[in-house]
Amino acid sequence: MKYMLPCLTFFAVTILSAPPPSIEDIKQLQELKIGEEISEDLEFTEIQTSTVKTEEDECEPEEQCIYGYDLFNKSPTTFALSSTVAVPANYLLGPGDQVKIEYFGNENLTEELYINRSGLIKLPLLGPINLGGLTLEQATKNIKSKVSQELIGTEVILLMGELRAINVYLLGEAFKPGTYTVGSLSSVTNVLFSSGGVSKIGSLRGIEIKRQGKVIGKYDFYDFLLSGDTSGDVRLQDGDTIFIPLIQNKVLLDGAVLRNGYFELKNEETIESILPLAGMKSNYSRTIEHSSFDVNLNKRVSEVYSIELASQIKIRNGDVINVLDNSAAKINTIQLGGEFNFPGVYSINDGDKLGDIIQRAGGLTSQAYIEGAVFTRKSIADIEKESYLKNADTLERSLINSVSEGTTLDGAAYSAISGLIEKLRTIEPVGRQVITVDPFILKSDPRLNITLQDGDSLFIPKRTDSISVVGEVLNPVTHIYNQELTLNDYIDLSGGLTDGADLDKIFIINPNGQAVLFQNKLFLKTAGSSLLPGSTIVVSRDTEPFDWLKLTTVVTPILSDLAVSAAAIAAISDNN
Repeated sequence: MKYMLPCLTFFAVTILSAPPPSIEDIKQLQELKIGEEISEDLEFTEIQTSTVKTEEDECEPEEQCIYGYDLFNKSPTTFALSSTVAVPANYLLGPGDQVKIEYFGNENLTEELYINRSGLIKLPLLGPINLGGLTLEQATKNIKSKVSQELIGTEVILLMGELRAINVYLLGEAFKPGTYTVGSLSSVTNVLFSSGGVSKIGSLRGIEIKRQGKVIGKYDFYDFLLSGDTSGDVRLQDGDTIFIPLIQNKVLLDGAVLRNGYFELKNEETIESILPLAGMKSNYSRTIEHSSFDVNLNKRVSEVYSIELASQIKIRNGDVINVLDNSAAKINTIQLGGEFNFPGVYSINDGDKLGDIIQRAGGLTSQAYIEGAVFTRKSIADIEKESYLKNADTLERSLINSVSEGTTLDGAAYSAISGLIEKLRTIEPVGRQVITVDPFILKSDPRLNITLQDGDSLFIPKRTDSISVVGEVLNPVTHIYNQELTLNDYIDLSGGLTDGADLDKIFIINPNGQAVLFQNKLFLKTAGSSLLPGSTIVVSRDTEPFDWLKLTTVVTPILSDLAVSAAAIAAISDNN
């Protein structure tokens, strides 16, 4: 028995001094116990690393969410601090922080130590010293003083290792209130991003940071969001509370500003102080409409001020500030490309004519093919797009009505009409307009010298020696221009017509974009004289597959228009 006691003591000491088992050790022991390999549950071990807001969390226009709410639509929930991040001198040390002590001189050793719950570490060769609650700068000073006094000829360096985690509370109108475990260098901004930000009614400009029941600071997130100012961002300590109050005041900023929407107000704000939040589109917009609710009149009233007079006007919750645009200061441009002496983007003023801009661009080069000028305009493209969509709706209603009336649908016809409807809805028209750019004609006939608009584009190609054949031919192709060949000859060279060709709807698109309809009677040898280099022959599709719709009169022009539009797009693409 007397021999057994030392053995038991040794066994107990061995157990107490052994390092705690790792997760891998426990896993291996459990595998030995049950006699089979343990597989990990991937769904369980997957870690969510972002807070994703659902459609219900997205702000609808009628909810009037303030600017900054959508910033947190998808935020990281973890902020893994780099092990090499610089720790500031005013960092407060606490239990769980790791410090690295290096002696050099008479004593040379290095140890990595964790501050225990009492705030102490055991300094090598010297014993315990309290670091808890001290800044890194203070701790360094105390340790150097102790080492220099008690270890003669030895110097010491204090370095930070792993940093502890802290618990903070996020309360009030937060998106996800609760307790969050973050790094000890985390700030209010880190916690906001990791938690998904504020709720739809939560303030971003009056965030309170409380420590031991007292408010130690208020954080205006707009300072960070709009100007990158982090001076008001508070570094958190264990047990701190971040409180998100309700929005008290907000204003709508609209008109000639860079950020339209609702913005949160602080107390005693003026129009001058709130406008920088939205940003001005132009310094030339100097007029403001101010709308507010008059309690005495029990109605909303509006006044218009110059921006200088409005600078000191105080604004209240629910006000609307509308910055009126100065149309005279708007920058309008036109894109000139191809055979100009000086192509590029030119600014245009109200009333500028086509001839004016050609002259400003140095005129046309000797290689310019004026018959092939490609002029496009945004407003025309919008009109064409609207027309296509209306035609698509008309065809779709006709299709539904025919089915409702008991019409038997042929598979090929149904597929054809469905494809046509889809094409009408997806095609993007170019908005080409037929013009003349001949300087002499523009001077002699002012009606042809059109007024320019913002977004116009003009391309002058070099003279071409080609004729394109597209549409219902066996081999759509581009041929070398030959003035001796007729329209019929070019179609024959393209393999002839397909079974789906409409002989009564064959077009020639002239180089300037103008479409001319040719009937069978024009298939003459003299027809070649009407073809110009750069022209496109378009053979339309027969409408027979759509006869069951009883809308031949509607489908025919649609098919022709699409064929002409496709040829125009191809011509523009080739020239550019």
